[in-house]
Amino acid sequence: MKIGETPKQTTKTTTRPAEKTGAAETSGARSAQSLQHIEPSDQIVLLGVPENELTPKVREALITLMEEVKGLRRELVDTRKRMNELEELADRDPLVDLFNRRAFVRELERAMAMIERYGVQASLIFIDLNGLKTINDTMGHSAGDAAIGHVAEILSANVRQTDIVGRLGGDEFGVLLTQAGKELADKKADDLADKVASAKVNWGGVSFDVSISCGVVEIAAGGSSKEAMEAADNAMYGAKKEK
Repeated sequence: MKIGETPKQTTKTTTRPAEKTGAAETSGARSAQSLQHIEPSDQIVLLGVPENELTPKVREALITLMEEVKGLRRELVDTRKRMNELEELADRDPLVDLFNRRAFVRELERAMAMIERYGVQASLIFIDLNGLKTINDTMGHSAGDAAIGHVAEILSANVRQTDIVGRLGGDEFGVLLTQAGKELADKKADDLADKVASAKVNWGGVSFDVSISCGVVEIAAGGSSKEAMEAADNAMYGAKKEK
């Protein structure tokens, strides 16, 4: 090099290798896309590493885990729904669409707790379907079932939504009247008896009459459900003897 000349600048070009493509990249892209569908609350940061920095295999594992969690959640919802359905079935009478005795007594005890705590009024009507044994013996049990269904429909159709109707077993029914004293309950019992007597039971092309007897008690504070049921039952038998 001659004196006075400026040294030539040498430029070194570095070529970066092309980014790898293939199964790993495809898997990573697919994993990232799939994770977008996972609920935000299910996003996991593993050991402080953000999701977008996880390896494809870890992403795939997380996706699988999250799908399993979602599946378990769906199963839990279905199970709870089924349990509610079974509980409802356990409360219903197998013949008519009314509470069975167990469920009716439970509702009675709830009403008694309200009476005890808040001093509200409630009354119990104990109902007997007259002559069910005669119907079964002369016309058959299917006719007796029709008579029971007839009474159940009339009772259900002629009470308030806040009232409770149940079949206590065999030919016996109960009606729990909320916010009702003895006088109002007596009137309701007479009205129900009139409606049952005025509507014939239609069964197998034959129509026949049925009637009911009712016993009414106003539920007292401090008592038990058993005592209330026995008092109403005794009142019903007393009314039956007077006929």
